[in-house]
Amino acid sequence: MTPTPGPKTLMREDILHLCGDLPDWKIAKIEASGASYEDLTTAATWAQGQDDVTLPTHQPLTGLAAYLYEVLIADEDIWGEEHRA
Repeated sequence: MTPTPGPKTLMREDILHLCGDLPDWKIAKIEASGASYEDLTTAATWAQGQDDVTLPTHQPLTGLAAYLYEVLIADEDIWGEEHRA
């Protein structure tokens, strides 16, 4: 029996593909989160359309998608420049 592969680990290339150019600290936070490609896709969709008309659902984000959304919309490194994932 062949093992079923688990969720794909997000790589820098995946993050840049979905989110465009991001500061290194955001990329590091996203990589370290353990989130799935689907989590990041959901968070990026929400971050790109921040009003009720463009949101994919009217349900709040939860879990890793919510965390990634917060990272994506943060204006600065709220964890400190020296902090690395």
